[in-house]
Amino acid sequence: MNRRGRAWWLMAAAYLATSVYFTFPLLASGARLGVSDWDAILFHHASVMKSVYEYGQWPFWNPWFCGGNVLWQNPQVALLTPVYAFALVLPLATAMKLNILLHYLVGFAGMHLLLTRVFRLAFLPAIVFLAATFTLAGGAAFHLVVGHATFLPYFYLPWILLAFLSALGTGALRYAVGAGAVLALSIYAGGIHVTFMAAVGLGCFTLISALLGRDWRPLAMLGVAGLFALLFAAPKLVPIARFVANPTLVDIRYFPPGPDRVSAEMLQHAFTDPDQYPRLRFDGQLYGWHEYGNYLGPLGLLIIVAAFAWIAIDRPLHASNRLGVSLALTTAVLFALMLGDGGPYAPYVLLRRLPVFSQFRLPSRYTLVFTWFAVAMVAWAFGAVAVERSDTARMRRFAAIVLIVAVGVLAYGSRRHFVASFPLAPLNTPFRLLARPGPPLIDPETDGFGPNSPMLRAMMDRNQAVLKCNEPLQLPGAVQVGAPLLEEGDVQISDVTFTPNRIRFGVVSRAGGRVILNQRYVAGWRSSVGAFEVDPLTQLAAIRVPPGTATKVELSFVPRGLVSGSILLLIGLLASAAIWRRTLPPRAPANNGPVPAVQPA
Repeated sequence: MNRRGRAWWLMAAAYLATSVYFTFPLLASGARLGVSDWDAILFHHASVMKSVYEYGQWPFWNPWFCGGNVLWQNPQVALLTPVYAFALVLPLATAMKLNILLHYLVGFAGMHLLLTRVFRLAFLPAIVFLAATFTLAGGAAFHLVVGHATFLPYFYLPWILLAFLSALGTGALRYAVGAGAVLALSIYAGGIHVTFMAAVGLGCFTLISALLGRDWRPLAMLGVAGLFALLFAAPKLVPIARFVANPTLVDIRYFPPGPDRVSAEMLQHAFTDPDQYPRLRFDGQLYGWHEYGNYLGPLGLLIIVAAFAWIAIDRPLHASNRLGVSLALTTAVLFALMLGDGGPYAPYVLLRRLPVFSQFRLPSRYTLVFTWFAVAMVAWAFGAVAVERSDTARMRRFAAIVLIVAVGVLAYGSRRHFVASFPLAPLNTPFRLLARPGPPLIDPETDGFGPNSPMLRAMMDRNQAVLKCNEPLQLPGAVQVGAPLLEEGDVQISDVTFTPNRIRFGVVSRAGGRVILNQRYVAGWRSSVGAFEVDPLTQLAAIRVPPGTATKVELSFVPRGLVSGSILLLIGLLASAAIWRRTLPPRAPANNGPVPAVQPA
């Protein structure tokens, strides 16, 4: 094996060992369950598994949720995740923890390629340090501690920037399509928040790059990436858009009054305090500390500030420094967004005046994409003043020791959040292939926001649906507790066959009557004997049975917008094949080294 091959295997082993060490407190907890939002997240995953594994159906409708609710159309439900493959042979909680380990490896791999192929770094200690500063940052770990597995697409961000900078550097449209594909994957993984923030960061970077270079190509590449992200994710996005536009949805979210801002005191602790914990509180703090903390280690923030200052004073208007300046200005904008509501002209306040952006209410989460661009900025600066080009071997060794020690300190400080973060007893009931249990009973008493994973245990251990569920957007409807799934109104019902998306039964009526579906209703339900009628008082749906009826009836649910979304996906696949080998002519580079330059695959 040559020297390059040995170095590759050494780096791979280092990333694997670091990831296992970092996530070991999670892995060691085995099948134990977590607190806070872990109940809702694992419940969503279990609902998908039940539909597919136990009923052999697409995960469209969730009868175990809030008396009936959407599954495919829920923005936080992950449709594409390794959890489902792992859960075929492992308990669900264990599968999720292996998925977390896998995502840390994905983050390290993406950062390594970004640092070596785009920014051309060759000094291994610097590569490991920068990769760890992004991947092991405390912000991602904090969100995972409280159950925000929807933030796992955070680890896809290096791949997005790798593809997008490669598109800018080479003009190859396939890289822009690749960036769009990773953004779409983030949406399928339930990462709507991360995808939105990534779009804000990329949009800011692209606009700055286009203005500094007086070049339309960055805007064209962003347009291509954004268009294909929408096309590829359309089977998920179109049904979501149709669902959230429903005016009858009940929004139970609570937003504390007052401006949401990061104070100077909070800022002093957010990046450098190694003793952070989720219940840390400061004056003016509206949400849990997991929304603000983002430990970067003793060296991480210092190098970010130093790199920003160096770029600002080292010929910032020179064409060779355009990429570094664009990264630095984007980092500054994202940092300002992270500070939140600092006045009428604060970037966050101005951004919220735009449509769609007004729905994003936690500005401190921008700390995640701030870290993304900040580490890229430092990588550009490292490439410009590469330590490996130093003539002093002793200086290289000293820098290597400092950087590796900093990685160890960061890993130790952030991994402590995972200790004892899954303290609850495991589930008692595994998934059973094509078991097809009957319709769930309504549980009207259990509090879905309570301790000990109430929704997950009710569904898995008792086949019950918690009515008081942990869900911000709920459907209206007065579900009848104790009543069967199908209520008889002057009709006789027999031979009921239940699956989440489809209910079959026989009905006989001499004088005519109704069959009431005792679940909350949303458009997308269909009946084989006519349209549904929605009761204006109960908001429950029913079908009208004519006199003299004796027939078989089928009620089925398919998300509205799924067909049109699938057509858009097909268009996106065909269009991506058509432009795969096309390029935009790049501007002649005038750079001192660290420019996007990916070798074609």
